[in-house]
Amino acid sequence: MIDEVKMRADYFRLMNMNGAAHVYREAVRQGVLDALVKEPMNAAELSRVCGTQEKPTSLLLEVLAALGLVDAVDEAYTLTPLAGMLIAGGYRELGDLYWAHLPEFLKTGKPMAAMDALQQSEAHYQKQAAALGWMLGPAAEAAAQLLSNQQQPIEKVLDIGAGSAIWSLSLSKHAASATVTAVDWPAVLEVAKQTAARFGLSDRLELIAGNYHEVDLPADSFDLAIVGNVTHLETVEGNLKLFRKLHAAIKPGGRIAVMDIFPGQAEGDVNRALYALGLALRTQQGQVHPPQALEALLVEAGFGHVSLCELPVPPYAVGMMMGSKL
Repeated sequence: MIDEVKMRADYFRLMNMNGAAHVYREAVRQGVLDALVKEPMNAAELSRVCGTQEKPTSLLLEVLAALGLVDAVDEAYTLTPLAGMLIAGGYRELGDLYWAHLPEFLKTGKPMAAMDALQQSEAHYQKQAAALGWMLGPAAEAAAQLLSNQQQPIEKVLDIGAGSAIWSLSLSKHAASATVTAVDWPAVLEVAKQTAARFGLSDRLELIAGNYHEVDLPADSFDLAIVGNVTHLETVEGNLKLFRKLHAAIKPGGRIAVMDIFPGQAEGDVNRALYALGLALRTQQGQVHPPQALEALLVEAGFGHVSLCELPVPPYAVGMMMGSKL
């Protein structure tokens, strides 16, 4: 039997998503958001600056307000922190660069760029690391609270493919004695240093620059290894190799925490499906691995007591899989 209510709800959701995307892109193209960076304006002032008509501009502003991109105060509009971040940062296109490749990808199956290739990953991920750190801040905080509530003390944390190091440095805010060793490309580690400075934790961050498959790690040295947003860039063989390397670096009884895209939260279904497609658009071998597959690899690498926790914060598609070194 057809659920008419759900069908209509899905229709309105799809229609609204499409309309919102068009409104946002036109606001960027017409310079509306850039104009509001300079000073608050009402619809008449904005229309003069942008060369648009006042009434359509006013209606567009109402939609932007409903989307959380502008605030109205005494008929003047200002950018919200979200819009300010989008415009000031490098993420205003919302991934249009690779979504534009979708028609070609459907015809050929070839991604637009091999972001997982060694010769390209450093440049690509330096650009994305700061934005990802901001986007995953709530998830990192939720993971940090779960990890810090465990009975085992955490003094030395290894963050593999650290990016902005948001996962490990968020934990260090809760574990007062924890130091972080972040491993990533040299240019990407500059973003990790910025995160540490923002958190007031620069004195607790150590850096190892290079390919995490190739750098040397001290044996039996870390209480916790964090693998955040990494497994989806690796093949099955690559993940097993990485887990074995981390098993050797972790102290007996220490833990591993794998943060990545996992099923389980209905609110994250659209994000999860889009992420898997977007990953295929921009990588040669990237894939969202099923949790059962990652659990099996952790066990094969020597970890036990594997469990999966949901992180019930936006984007509602990220979870944390934990295991202990046997």
